[in-house]
Parts: sequence; C-alpha cells; structure tokens
Amino acid sequence: MSTEQIQSDTVATRPPGVRVLIVEDNPHIIEMYSYVLKKLAASDFKGGTPLEVHFAADGHAALNMLVDGNFALVMTDLYMPVLDGFQLLEKMRATPALANIPVVAISAGGTDAREKAMKLGVNVFLKKPVRFAEVMDTVKQLLRLK
Repeated sequence: MSTEQIQSDTVATRPPGVRVLIVEDNPHIIEMYSYVLKKLAASDFKGGTPLEVHFAADGHAALNMLVDGNFALVMTDLYMPVLDGFQLLEKMRATPALANIPVVAISAGGTDAREKAMKLGVNVFLKKPVRFAEVMDTVKQLLRLK
C-alpha cells in the first residue's frame, strides 16, 4: 500500500493493522529496513495482520505523518536534514498523542548520540551498521511479537 493511499484514508475507514514509520534519508537503508519488515510480516504475522510501512526523509515530514496516522512503531535515524532524529524524539515525547509510540533509533553516532537519544526517550538504540536479525528482533520485541 502506498503512502499516498494511506494519507487519503481517514482514521475511521482505515483497516486494522500495524503501521510502522521509517524516518531515514538514505534510500539504501530504507530498502533494507523495508525488507526486514516484509520478512517479519510474512513470518510472524502470517498474513493475519496487515503491516503497513511508511517512509519520511526527515523529522518534519515524519511529524506530519505521525499526527495524521496511528503508528505502532517509529524507526528513525538521528542525523538527518531539516529536523533530525533528536528533535523528532523531543517533539514526539512532548506531544501526548505521540508520547507512547515506541521509537527505535538506528545511528552511526557514538556514545554521545546514544546517551542523548536515551535521555530523550528512545526505546532502543541500535548502532549502524546493524544486522538484519538485530533489527528483526528489536521490532518483534517492541510490537510484542516475542
């Protein structure tokens, strides 16, 4: 399902399912995360629950999508243009409707980035480069599939 289709749906007519937002400005990384989530949908959901994957290239676009949608999980890079992942986290945790959405930060940043992200309320910090299984296990844990 495309992002355009999702954005035109209203909350009342949206079918039940799990919606994941990937906030990343690198198309190769987006492709890898998408692949992981498709494998997860095929193996753990077994087609019983739709898994929708949406994308935003920066935190500003992500916030607009989050306000309009009902997302179960956000996976974000921390270093992006316009509005970075740190600012996105800060705004999400300060917005009551978004404050409880689990967030996975995936970044090449070092200890300082990890500590800052954890203080801002990230649920899980994964260091790039990440392994396929590490991303899959984290998503399963946060979506309570384990």
